[in-house]
Amino acid sequence: MNSILSAPFAPLLYLRPRFRQDRDWSYRQALANTFMKVFLRIFVAFHTKPPLSLKPGLDGDRFVAIEPAPPELYTSITVDDEIQPVTVGGTWFPSLYQYNTTTTQDKHVVLHFHGGSYILGDGRTSSCKFLANSLLQHTPTSHVFSLQYRLACNPNGRFPAQLQDAISAYSYLLHTLHIPASRIVLSGDSAGGHLALALLRYIGDYDDEKVLPPPTCSWLFSPWCDVPGSRSEHLWDNIPNKKTDYIPPSFPAWGAKHLIGNLQMTPEYEPYLAPIWNPFILPSPVLIVSGGREVMCQEHDRLARHLSKMQQNEGRVEYFVQDLLPHDVLMVAWILNFRKEADQCAAMAGTFLTRMQAISEAEGTQVPSVAFVSR
Repeated sequence: MNSILSAPFAPLLYLRPRFRQDRDWSYRQALANTFMKVFLRIFVAFHTKPPLSLKPGLDGDRFVAIEPAPPELYTSITVDDEIQPVTVGGTWFPSLYQYNTTTTQDKHVVLHFHGGSYILGDGRTSSCKFLANSLLQHTPTSHVFSLQYRLACNPNGRFPAQLQDAISAYSYLLHTLHIPASRIVLSGDSAGGHLALALLRYIGDYDDEKVLPPPTCSWLFSPWCDVPGSRSEHLWDNIPNKKTDYIPPSFPAWGAKHLIGNLQMTPEYEPYLAPIWNPFILPSPVLIVSGGREVMCQEHDRLARHLSKMQQNEGRVEYFVQDLLPHDVLMVAWILNFRKEADQCAAMAGTFLTRMQAISEAEGTQVPSVAFVSR
């Protein structure tokens, strides 16, 4: 509540750098950070439940509706008596990708899952345009497909609804558009990063690699690592970055409550919901990007180290920290005015993709060990 009460005084207070969340932030960055936190607190306080539509709206022909994948693709964790696969939507950037779309072999297609604690966001142009354009400009990709997965706060929205939707989208790229897995990059920010990890685990566990082959690599921007743990609003009380990040603890707590719903934390569900404590063999390389001023930075470091300690993951994990950034800069840079830093994060993702692609194409080349980078 402190951020709400102090918000009216922020425009005057932040005129002096020493009163900003970080002395190195600009006046606009500090002010936008505060009002972003206020917005999220109010969003939770009013128990907001954003509706989703399968109508194209302003996205026009770039928005497509995706039918559920063949039933055999939904097995094990995705089989649920209450939650069934449904038709979902998604937005293409910069233009609609069709079966006969021609792109060069060195260009990739990104399947992106947006953030928002599973209770906010729709992947459309209004919220994801900056992120999609950053990836298109700074990585060797020709198209980005941003999925409008089900929100946990809406009916039939608890887990595994979002994983079902992710499987539907991945199958759509593979089997409807016939895009080779070697040209698909999986991407996710915040909750979307958590969803990307869940899909990677599912791909690795799926019996037939010919049906669900792994993507060439994945980008995880500020991934949510511990959904069950986030139900406690006191999880971050002793973390210094709580003061610099715009994420109030009530926001992920509200999302976690809805995502888990009436599920019991059994050994079957916990690996998918808390990947930080359940590392797994990655089916393809992963880049984890974090902000040095975000509350989840320590969790991202732990996730990267836990994954990289598995012998089978040698050379498949890279961790990059942008020191001055709060949470999920690639999604909110246009609001918080961290555009230059967002460009650097996107460029890092492009470099990672190019390097991993070159390694996979070079037979007999030794894969480098995990790298931890900070800037």
